[in-house]
Amino acid sequence: MHDGWKRVALGDVLKLRAERTHQVPTLLSVTADRGVILQSESGRRDSSSADKALYWDVQAGDVVYNTMRMWQGVSGVANEGGIVSPAYTVCQPTESADGGFIRHLLREPRLVAKFLNRSQGLVSDTWNLRYSDFKKVEVNLPPISEQQRIAEILDDIGAQIEQATARCGKLEIVAAAETTALMRAVSEDSGVEWSTLEKVAVISAGVTLGNDEAGDGSVTLPYLRVANVQDGYIDTSDVKTVSVRRADIERYRLEAGDVLLTEGGDLDKLGRGGVWDGRIAPCLHQNHVFKVRCDPEVYQPHFLAAYLASPRGKGYFLSVAKQTTNLASINSTQVKKAPVPLVTLLDQDRVATSIAQWRDQLVTAERGVVKLTTLKEAIMDDLLTGAVRAQTESAFT
Repeated sequence: MHDGWKRVALGDVLKLRAERTHQVPTLLSVTADRGVILQSESGRRDSSSADKALYWDVQAGDVVYNTMRMWQGVSGVANEGGIVSPAYTVCQPTESADGGFIRHLLREPRLVAKFLNRSQGLVSDTWNLRYSDFKKVEVNLPPISEQQRIAEILDDIGAQIEQATARCGKLEIVAAAETTALMRAVSEDSGVEWSTLEKVAVISAGVTLGNDEAGDGSVTLPYLRVANVQDGYIDTSDVKTVSVRRADIERYRLEAGDVLLTEGGDLDKLGRGGVWDGRIAPCLHQNHVFKVRCDPEVYQPHFLAAYLASPRGKGYFLSVAKQTTNLASINSTQVKKAPVPLVTLLDQDRVATSIAQWRDQLVTAERGVVKLTTLKEAIMDDLLTGAVRAQTESAFT
C-alpha cells in the first residue's frame, strides 16, 4: 500500500442518506455518461410517480447511484439539490472522500465488476445492489489532496473528450450538408440527362445462407451481411464465414470499388450502403446485400454511393419499397431501375473527392476521440490503483 493510502470499505466513506424532507423538489436523474442531471435534461419521458412522498432527498455533493444499474456503473455526484425516485440510492461522502474522485472511482471497470457480483435478482433488469452490499465493497483510498488531483486530471481529459466529440458532431453535420448540396446541384441541373442503374452497372445478389448444396467441393470464406454494410462505410469488425461451392466463388466475390446496398429491414437499412475497398480478399456477400459493379468508363463508385445515399436516391427506394410497419425491402428489379444522373467522370470525380475530404476530416476527428478515450482509460487505471502517483502538478504534463 502506498504512503497515505488506506484500504477502506465504501460504507466508511459514503454514508447512506435516507431522508424525505423534500426541501428542494427538483426532480433529478442519473445517466451512464452524464451522471446526475435534471430529469428534464435526460431525454427520457418522465415516468416518475405523481406522489413524490417516497422519493429520496439529494443535496449538492451527494453520490447517487441507480440501484438496478450499478452493475453498469450508473452513478454520479449531484451538483445541486433535489429528489430522486426510490430506484436510486443516495450517499453522503465523508470528509475523507472527494466527490470528484468518487465519481471516477465508482466507474472503474474492476470496481463495477465487483458491483455486478454483489447485485442480486433473477434477470438483469431486476439486479439490485443494495446499500447493505454496496457498503462492504473495499477500495484503495489515497489522501484527500491526491484524490483531488486525480479528479482534476481525469476531469481535464474528460473535457478534452467532450470537445473532440462536439467537433465530430459539427463536422458530421457540415459534411452531410455539403454532400446534400453537391448532390442537389447535380440532380436539379436541368441540363443533366438521366438513365437507370442497370445501364451503368451490373447488379447482383449474394450467397444464400443455409444452402446445403455446397457439398464436399466447397470452401469456407468470409462474407458481408447487412450488419456489415453501414451508411457510407463498410464495417468489418465482425465478419462471418460461409461455405460455398468453388464454382460459385466468382459469382459472389467482391472486388474493390463494388458498391454494396442493403435489401432492407428496418427503414434505416433500406438501400443503405458504401463502397467496398477490398480489405479482405477473397470476400463474398450475402443475398440480402446487393453488389453494384460500375462500368468504369461511365460511372465512379464513390459518386454513385453518395448519390444513392442522397435524399433523392433514398427517396426512390422508399417510393418503390414493399413496406409494412417500420419495415421495408427492395428487390433487384427495383435496384436496377433506380434513376441515376449521367454526369461526366470528371464531374463525378470532383464531387466524390470533395465528399471524401469531408469524410477524411470526420474520420480523423473520430480517431482523436477514440485515442483520448483510450488514454483516459489507461490513466484512470494507473491513477486509481496508485501505479502512477498524482501528487504534483507535473504528474501528467
